[in-house]
Amino acid sequence: MNKRRIIFRVFPFNLLTFPTLLNAWEQEGIDKHFEIIISDVPVQYRDGDVLILSFMTPHLPEIEREISSITKNVLIAAGGPHITGDPELAEKLGIHILFRGDGEETFIEFGKDLISDNVPTNGKIYFPEKKTEPDKYMPFSKYFKIVPPLQIFHGCFWKCKYCQTGTGGRSFRSLDSIKTFLTKLKSKGFKRVTFISPSALEYGSSKPGKPDIEKIAALMELVSSFEFSFFEYGIFPSEIRPGTLNKELCKLLRDHVSNNRITLGAQSGSDHRLRELNRGHSTKEVITDVETANSHGFIANLDFIMGYPDETSDERETTFNFIRALSRDHKVKVHLHHFFPLSGSSYQFRLPTFLDNKDKIYLRELRKSGISTDWWEKHEKAVRNYFLWLKKYFPEYLNKYS
Repeated sequence: MNKRRIIFRVFPFNLLTFPTLLNAWEQEGIDKHFEIIISDVPVQYRDGDVLILSFMTPHLPEIEREISSITKNVLIAAGGPHITGDPELAEKLGIHILFRGDGEETFIEFGKDLISDNVPTNGKIYFPEKKTEPDKYMPFSKYFKIVPPLQIFHGCFWKCKYCQTGTGGRSFRSLDSIKTFLTKLKSKGFKRVTFISPSALEYGSSKPGKPDIEKIAALMELVSSFEFSFFEYGIFPSEIRPGTLNKELCKLLRDHVSNNRITLGAQSGSDHRLRELNRGHSTKEVITDVETANSHGFIANLDFIMGYPDETSDERETTFNFIRALSRDHKVKVHLHHFFPLSGSSYQFRLPTFLDNKDKIYLRELRKSGISTDWWEKHEKAVRNYFLWLKKYFPEYLNKYS
């Protein structure tokens, strides 16, 4: 008898998700009951297939196109940040099974339900009864050659209005678990190690904005003891929150990491906007951290978001002036993004403020001068396309935005 096919549809935006989910199945032996297919292109679906998806809000139009192309009787199951924050629109796309919150334990439950043929054909929501134990699962799967960065900090202390991460609880992976990961990573011949953390220097902290230097030092020393060729920390995907960097921590990083850049989430050059966002820091902390980074030999990558709800031209001018001053006086590289209303965030149903031609000319000059990236252009196009897509396919949903 042929095994039921479980198709993990891989896109660039969910490449790091599936190895950990499959690790959960492999620990329970669930994967042995199915034919596991990993595909980065649409497949020829058969009746009875199960399609697994994971995505964020900006990816909804692409996911809808994928689903609408399916002509067979396929069970579609999906999770990820968008569904956690807003399952309603996901159901409208035609997704039958929804995973909200941490997915590992509920994915095991789903697998067992598939084995026993106990999965409803529509409308089932899997929601974890408790937070997943941070040490329990690893991003290793025999079905994937890649090994994603290890997530060592789940959740976030802060509740920034544009972000969903801080809306849940917080937990840290233990050093013993990290050591297990590093041991296996080394045995597989990998030379580079990176971690996922929403705030690199708050790993192990008991209070927001108060780094535990001893725990950061222990993490640095543990990783260095394995002598990987490249150890990256304090840069994507483990950026540093302004206000958490100090000379002692910066020296720790300098002594251990391979990267000569660190990333700071500045997000705005307007103190008014930073307060509105609940960022918990001001532009003063950004300047201080840049100076500290530079004094220890690091170039500072600075993330800024443009186009916030109700953002004024004066506010943007304030941010532009801030960027100009930082680039004049310090060693920085600016990464410019455009606001996108993400599900589960306080700004979930807020409309962006789009840049005018004067703003765009200025930002393009920043790119030409080498001060910044032009990522904002791609992001602006994505958010415009998203609202055009909503207007065409889900006009009643568009009315939620203001």
